[in-house]
Amino acid sequence: MTNVTVSLVCDCLCLGLCLVFLWSTLIVLVGLIKPAKSHPKATRKLTFAVLVCARNEEAVIRLPVKSVLLAKYPADCREVIVLADNCTDRTAEAARAAGATVWEKTTPSQGKGDVLAWGLRKLAAERTCDAVAVFDADNICSDGWFDAMNDALQDGETVVTGRRHSSNARANVIAGWYTVYWDMMNELSNRVRTNLGLSGKLTGTGFAFLLSALDAEGWQTRTMVEDVEFTVQTNLRGGRVAYVPEADYADEQPVTVRYMWRQLCRWATGGWQVVRAYSVPWGQSLCRHPSLRLFDSFFAILTGMSVAFILLFNFLALFVRLACGAADSAAVHFFFGVFLFVFVMGWFTAWAAVALSPQKRRPRVASILTFPVFSLVLSASVICALVCPTRRWKPIPHGVPES
Repeated sequence: MTNVTVSLVCDCLCLGLCLVFLWSTLIVLVGLIKPAKSHPKATRKLTFAVLVCARNEEAVIRLPVKSVLLAKYPADCREVIVLADNCTDRTAEAARAAGATVWEKTTPSQGKGDVLAWGLRKLAAERTCDAVAVFDADNICSDGWFDAMNDALQDGETVVTGRRHSSNARANVIAGWYTVYWDMMNELSNRVRTNLGLSGKLTGTGFAFLLSALDAEGWQTRTMVEDVEFTVQTNLRGGRVAYVPEADYADEQPVTVRYMWRQLCRWATGGWQVVRAYSVPWGQSLCRHPSLRLFDSFFAILTGMSVAFILLFNFLALFVRLACGAADSAAVHFFFGVFLFVFVMGWFTAWAAVALSPQKRRPRVASILTFPVFSLVLSASVICALVCPTRRWKPIPHGVPES
């Protein structure tokens, strides 16, 4: 295969991957036009077991505990259970002082999925409840979070996710990038897909599900992204993740390059694990039970990966042409045209997502203007994780968010 042929193949792959990106763009445009479904006010109150996973979170663990206990929902219909995972600080004591039940895990854990599986097994043996809510140790839920989730779960939904905000949106540019990213997930992915009857995607925390959403084996995730994996499992069982915008909550975002890169690489590694583990079952299920919801379900995962490979193949095509002396002005224009398209779309979607979000704590303008840089870092993590995956789950340390 000649160098020119290789460059042409890269061009074709780049254009082919654009179809994945364009599909998601179509979903956004149609989903924004379609009005959102409102859930009627439920008369019955479900009982919630609120699981908070924590490892050495003494500084912030009171935040989710206090916010849940102060929510406008009957006190006898919710219990906060902190899953203290091999903590070496005073997380357990601080959680109990704030009003939570604490279960201390002392056996080794491979990640949050392991902790949730352990907590849910213990919950099934010791408690009776209708639904489970999952939060992280730095979360703050709104006082109406449980009412909104209760209404949705009694209106036919089985797995629901809330509107995620940043508690430190204006801390620095990095925290602002994350804020824009969550706005995009809220408004341009979960919201539009829910409007169209498709499935949204869990984002790690701030979600709830009926116990009936689990199969007989309980919580069974084995990747580094238990949220995405559980989303795919729900889709394969014929269900969906529904977005409930009234159930808003906030969490703290990384503020350093070190922890941003650690988190993004873990997400990317987990994304590849999900693709490898579920591509065949997804294809088989789609053939047996064709549906637009199931067809679309993998695109929410693949869109970010497709952008990474669009940029990679675009670079490789130009590099090969330059190496063999076949780079003409058209090839150079094509290369910069692809990069310009990705950057412009990054700016446009960032502005659109922030504009559509009703949150009060908006990121600084600098974070929106430079958001394509975050997209490039995210794309780099996707490629890096394919070559050098994260081997061990490491937590992201939290401080006290902005007041």
